[in-house]
Amino acid sequence: MTTLFKALSLSLASAAALPALACPGPEDLKKGVVFETQDGTVETHRQLATDVIVIQTEFADGSGSILETRHGLYLASSVPIEDGVVRVAEKEVFASYDELDKWQEPKPDADWSNDSSGGGTATSGPMQTIKLGPCAYPAFEIDMSFNDDPSYTERYHYLPEMGVGLLVSSSSSGDEEVYTYTDVRVAD
Repeated sequence: MTTLFKALSLSLASAAALPALACPGPEDLKKGVVFETQDGTVETHRQLATDVIVIQTEFADGSGSILETRHGLYLASSVPIEDGVVRVAEKEVFASYDELDKWQEPKPDADWSNDSSGGGTATSGPMQTIKLGPCAYPAFEIDMSFNDDPSYTERYHYLPEMGVGLLVSSSSSGDEEVYTYTDVRVAD
């Protein structure tokens, strides 16, 4: 055996012995699961309590927000982040937990609504598989509209195993923004 062949064989054997990187799952939400988008946005989803997910969003320009959600989808409140500073005094409350409890737990192939001030309508599609980096997750799309602004809609990919929604597009009076998620990892 040549020296080059031995070195190549040892390198391949060492690489095969490394453990495969595990894709984040529901057990990782306590620490945090990070989702990244194509435009450099980073979202860290953490489970605060049963059915309560806090999402810290950081945009490439240093701004961001902290969103408190029910089922990782229904928005309770938002706190802006400006130049890395959390602006707690500027917290905006969209709905109470009592109002958000009127939304059903998301499920595929369904329609549901919520008549409260924090409500609207939702329609979901069939289960599919989405890829985030090297990871694949069962998911389904959810289209949502809201009582307080019928011209505004959102589309999510909902990952039921983790109970989180990833906003993939929003539309206001026909102007659409699309968000492409490219990677996922456990928070450091």
